[in-house]
Amino acid sequence: MPQRSILTSQSPSISHLHLKKTSRLGLTLGTLLAAMVVLPTAHAASCKPPKSYYKNVSCTASSSYFLAVKDFGAPVALIDNSGKKSVDLTRYQRVDANKIANGLLPVQRNSRVGYVNMQGREVIPTIYDMLNEAGGKSWARPVSDGRIIVKKGGNYGIISTSNETILPFSAAISDIDNYRSGTARVRKNKATSWVDKNGKVIDNPNGSDRLSASDSKPSSNRQSSTQQSSNNAAATTLSPPAQAGLPASDRFTTLLPYQQDGRWGFVDDNDVTMITYSFNEVRSFSEGLAGVRVNNSWGFVNLGGELVIPFRFDNSPLITNGNYNGVPSFVFKDNKAWIGSLENGSKMCIDTAGTSVGCD
Repeated sequence: MPQRSILTSQSPSISHLHLKKTSRLGLTLGTLLAAMVVLPTAHAASCKPPKSYYKNVSCTASSSYFLAVKDFGAPVALIDNSGKKSVDLTRYQRVDANKIANGLLPVQRNSRVGYVNMQGREVIPTIYDMLNEAGGKSWARPVSDGRIIVKKGGNYGIISTSNETILPFSAAISDIDNYRSGTARVRKNKATSWVDKNGKVIDNPNGSDRLSASDSKPSSNRQSSTQQSSNNAAATTLSPPAQAGLPASDRFTTLLPYQQDGRWGFVDDNDVTMITYSFNEVRSFSEGLAGVRVNNSWGFVNLGGELVIPFRFDNSPLITNGNYNGVPSFVFKDNKAWIGSLENGSKMCIDTAGTSVGCD
């Protein structure tokens, strides 16, 4: 996973972590970091590590926890928003802070993978193989729908968060998709099947005309959204092909919205967290920008996770639900985004620089 950028406690926005020290073996500190601990990649401007005793602290996939590491990259602890240690990680060689999900963190000890909860208990023992997926950069999967895709003896299988085997390990399985809406896709050689949360084979939930055994890439646990924002209704999540109102060319982007622990962020095509879960609501990327909401204000981030249009659009006086010209609010089309309507029906629009422009 390319280390794109990382937020430091000294910077209010996205900044690159420059590591200049060199070890006695001539390796840069950055190389050692990459070898021992997977740090979060692009971070939202609202993600600010707390002041603490620890020197090296970075954001994680959870807005409630931060990762502290040693100078040479070894994990030390997860700390909470007050800067206090919540989980001791000194017994592990690697952790993947991008994949905290359902209160579990992937950890690695002696080249074996397990999962630790937010109280520091190893609820999944470190007995599973490293996955070596996504070009060798991903060695563990996050929890999805209370299930985890793991390998044992070189074979894929599915376990629960209490380490119960849900789908037996089999050499015939070539890949398993993360769970989404209670189902997971399983590939056995060239055949494709679907299983429920109990590991029972079920019919294709998407219909036989949507997916087939010839599909070359799992859809994984990605979600995209067009959320209602003004009535506190539950967010509606849709799979990428069903993003109503977006131009066809914008339905598939390099980053996709994904919700975790009640917060929204963005993942790439390999389900690697690229913009951390810091937002109350988000829109899909369009024309290189995505609308994001923190508390009651909207702004826009770019694909690097940088806040390029500040949080200055207050949700309260605007009517933002529904579509305008077939596009949801805070989504760019033809270099223009509708940001809502006033009670008198007047439409408010901005350009990609955040400047107010006419909607028609």
